[in-house]
Amino acid sequence: LFCLLQHGVEDTAAECERLGATVQAFVVDCSKREDIYSAAEKVKKDIGDVSILVNNAGVITAADLLSTQDHQIERMFEVNILAHIWTTRAFLPTMMNNNHGHIVTVASAAGHFVTSFMVAYCSSKFAAVGFHKALTEELSTLGKDGIKTTCLCPVFINTGFVKNPSTRLGKILEIEEVVEALMEGILTNQKMIFVPSNQRVALLLERLFPERALAVLKKLTDVKFDAVVGQRSTQ
Repeated sequence: LFCLLQHGVEDTAAECERLGATVQAFVVDCSKREDIYSAAEKVKKDIGDVSILVNNAGVITAADLLSTQDHQIERMFEVNILAHIWTTRAFLPTMMNNNHGHIVTVASAAGHFVTSFMVAYCSSKFAAVGFHKALTEELSTLGKDGIKTTCLCPVFINTGFVKNPSTRLGKILEIEEVVEALMEGILTNQKMIFVPSNQRVALLLERLFPERALAVLKKLTDVKFDAVVGQRSTQ
């Protein structure tokens, strides 16, 4: 397990051990490329080959674009997409040699649908979805059919990641149902997992419906969450 926060990775490791798994945890700042590479080398040396890589680390600052500070924007891209690239580059060579492995990209519904006050976050998640799609295509072109890829795109989850989320249509997800969907997707080699699955219909509607109809649907959905608005930042 790699993680940004020590207490988070320790809690996760303890839960896995209670389920009977053997776990080794590493606290790594996923915004720092060299930290990721050095930790990956330690894993390969001390533990061995990694056959399933789940890129799950993420950060968010909910604010309008001009209120979001420069370092907050940089960190969202460093963790939400660049870290995916660094970890994949670290563990992919062995998967390529063995033609075996599974790379999971935890993205977001915000990688397909835009939301106000999440401009930088949505941009980083669109990048994560694009990374998954491009990597999938490249592995296919290289004939590495033994390396599977999966991308997870949930709506708001009840984790505190976003403060006080609400929506008129749909619901706020619980952690367990998202984990269950992801595990099923990995075991059945699903390329793209939407939670809830009706996002597929929404994505189709976005491509077919005129802009006015989409604006009405957006108002009906009425997505809300706590965000900083109107605090202009120059740094």
